[in-house]
Amino acid sequence: MNFDLDEDQLLTRDTIARFLGPVDISARHAMRAGAGGYARTRWQEVADLGLLALAAPEAMGGMGGTIVDLALVAEALGKGLAIDPWLENGVLPIRLAAAAGDAALVGDLVGGTRLAAVAFAEPARRYETRSIATKVDGGHVGGTKTLVLGAPLADTLLVTAAGDKLAKVAHDAAGVVRQDYPIVDGSSAATLDLHRAPAEIFDLPDMKFQRVIGDVRLLAAAEMLGLAQTMFDDTLAYVGERQQFGAAIGSFQALQHRLVECYAALELARSMVLRTAMQDPTTDDANWPRIAAGAKAFVGEAATRIGLEAVQMHGGMGQTDELAIGHALKRVMLLDKYFGDQDHCLRSFARAA
Repeated sequence: MNFDLDEDQLLTRDTIARFLGPVDISARHAMRAGAGGYARTRWQEVADLGLLALAAPEAMGGMGGTIVDLALVAEALGKGLAIDPWLENGVLPIRLAAAAGDAALVGDLVGGTRLAAVAFAEPARRYETRSIATKVDGGHVGGTKTLVLGAPLADTLLVTAAGDKLAKVAHDAAGVVRQDYPIVDGSSAATLDLHRAPAEIFDLPDMKFQRVIGDVRLLAAAEMLGLAQTMFDDTLAYVGERQQFGAAIGSFQALQHRLVECYAALELARSMVLRTAMQDPTTDDANWPRIAAGAKAFVGEAATRIGLEAVQMHGGMGQTDELAIGHALKRVMLLDKYFGDQDHCLRSFARAA
């Protein structure tokens, strides 16, 4: 299998690297301190780069990027420790809107004029994605959704409901009660209580929803790969500079062995992401979600291990908000549990094997 990137893919990766630039912790803190932990003006810049259009089909005004293209973007965003909610408030709602046939919303999301949050999780149901308590009634939707990532930023709420339905709700619609809170990576989420909120209702067959979940799981794995790369690179540089007992701590054999193990885990994770992405999910919708779940579990374990080693080798300051290491590990902690933690994803993979 050829893992070489083509010219367009290399250009996309380099463009993202230039857009993100060096990690600026002070600027990151300033943006997180703002409303919703993010600036909508920056979201427009993400759209102008075409990063949102990649996720949409050409028939709906997008660029029709492949899953390989999207995985490269996710990895580059992770490596650059991007603050942008590209996956949860970009790819996921665009893919869902496209699956439901809402071309108008796809166009608005791709252009950056609207930002959507997806409400799929229900209380006390852990990682189950099929809605049972949230229901539509005519042109209204009612129920409770938890951990709606990016909801404080969103203009539009996409709410999954029983009966394979998707409800499109305005963020300020009557009957929408939102409780906002910060989450582990510094971004924002909300619990939504919907009391017969007026909505536009679409059909969303579960197979299409599971296909989108498969895409998001793989892209979460790709972003974790990028985050693991930057944590490894920062740690390798640090142990070459930190002096103890008259020598750089990177010269100590015990740390060298641990770093080699981290490097091996990183490269295995990279191979897993590439191998999975280069399968064509459009030819095997039924198996795609389980394949992506297995990849996410594998990469999540590797990224978590590398992050914990990075923190330990940096000492106590590795956990602080003054270093990129801590920010990267917290993002890994979130992504590792997005649409299922390692155990859940492995069970999903095993049940369908």
